[in-house]
Amino acid sequence: MTSIDLEIFTDDPTEQAALYAYWLLAEDGESWEQTVTEIRAQLGLTQQQMTRAVREGAEARLPEISCPTCGQAAVATSRSNFVELRRLGNVVCVSCKAIAQTAKAEQEAARTAARHRALAETFPIHQVSTPDPQKMSLFTAVGLHALFSDPAVEDEGLTTPTKIWPKDRPWAPDRVRVDFERRLLHADPLVMMAHPDSHHAAFVWEDDTPTGSFYPGDVSYYLLGAPSDLSARSVPVLRELNRIFREGPWPATWHSQWQALWDELALAHASAYLDMKLDEHHLEMKQGEGTLTALADALATFSLGQVFNFIYRATKDSAAYYQRGGVNKRQAANSTVGRISATADRARANDWEIKSFGRPWNLPQTAVDEVFFSKVMWQPDMMQVTSREATPPPHAWAAPGEVSEEDVDPWFVPGRPDGQPDDDSVDEINDCIECGQRIYRDTLCEPCKLL
Repeated sequence: MTSIDLEIFTDDPTEQAALYAYWLLAEDGESWEQTVTEIRAQLGLTQQQMTRAVREGAEARLPEISCPTCGQAAVATSRSNFVELRRLGNVVCVSCKAIAQTAKAEQEAARTAARHRALAETFPIHQVSTPDPQKMSLFTAVGLHALFSDPAVEDEGLTTPTKIWPKDRPWAPDRVRVDFERRLLHADPLVMMAHPDSHHAAFVWEDDTPTGSFYPGDVSYYLLGAPSDLSARSVPVLRELNRIFREGPWPATWHSQWQALWDELALAHASAYLDMKLDEHHLEMKQGEGTLTALADALATFSLGQVFNFIYRATKDSAAYYQRGGVNKRQAANSTVGRISATADRARANDWEIKSFGRPWNLPQTAVDEVFFSKVMWQPDMMQVTSREATPPPHAWAAPGEVSEEDVDPWFVPGRPDGQPDDDSVDEINDCIECGQRIYRDTLCEPCKLL
């Protein structure tokens, strides 16, 4: 049985009588002597007057229930609170809870400050020469431009973690996002590094000590450069990249790299579309190298929009195959790849005209896509074009006499924009005698000469 020690603060006789009646227990010690309605009717109090009197006119202490931290008796604020306190038993009082929360917050703040100092030591901010866009690979130039042209970089010079970019405009296709991020981190020359002000959860810890590793997608990056103001570092790099994209000429190495990047992005979107269409039919499959090889083979001949057409019809047929019975969902889903390959082979053999699909709204173009296809390739709609039919914009090539022989990419055949010699002769195209690489006007390629 729980008793109540009541201390009255009000001098009003009516309120005093109401409070004594309100906190009076019946003889069984479990129920109340009178209901609130009866007390109000007996003393002529409104509901608001009764509520104010209970809240401000007295303090009901429970001697048998005390705070285990400070030992003070629990205080009931109402009849329902009295029942709850009796059910819970000895609980920490409000004051001790506040003290504990304050202490916990101080400890967390101290731990956060210590972690920040540790991250600053492990991931220091470097001041080095600003990366030269002319020395970047095409992938580095595209990925870096997409990452650092984000308006958030203007404020503090830090990128938005790639995992939380908006869904209607992600940084890169989801299947290759992490790989793209790692390739940027290991670019030669180095262009960016993880910033210690990134969220602590983005780093790997051992006993509050950073291991030097972090999680791609969760961390923010800063651009390497000379200015101490990080937000100022990206301005000259982006300005020069925009000039190259807009006016040219391209660095010589880009001419041998653009087609591989085109194919990689197209394959990533074909893979994402396949997953999306299978999911719409409640089918699921794990895409392995065989699936990616089949999609890449189709993309070698057909545009991404035409391959979307193959995928749409193949997934629809696989769903019908499952509905007919006799196979499980995995078998039905796995049959999709064979259908895509068979359709592509028949279309090639019979020279079919395949309708090209457009990009669906729920498979948005990424920032990397926009930079590469729109800014670099000047391609209005990459969905309708295969990489073998695409050509770089005219300004991608330097005018005669602008580039010295030592600046020319040893892997690129000079001459016309299609990469063929001016006289259409192949007599001067040889195989390197060491590695077999096709070279122009020589028998030993530059890398083998260096070796």
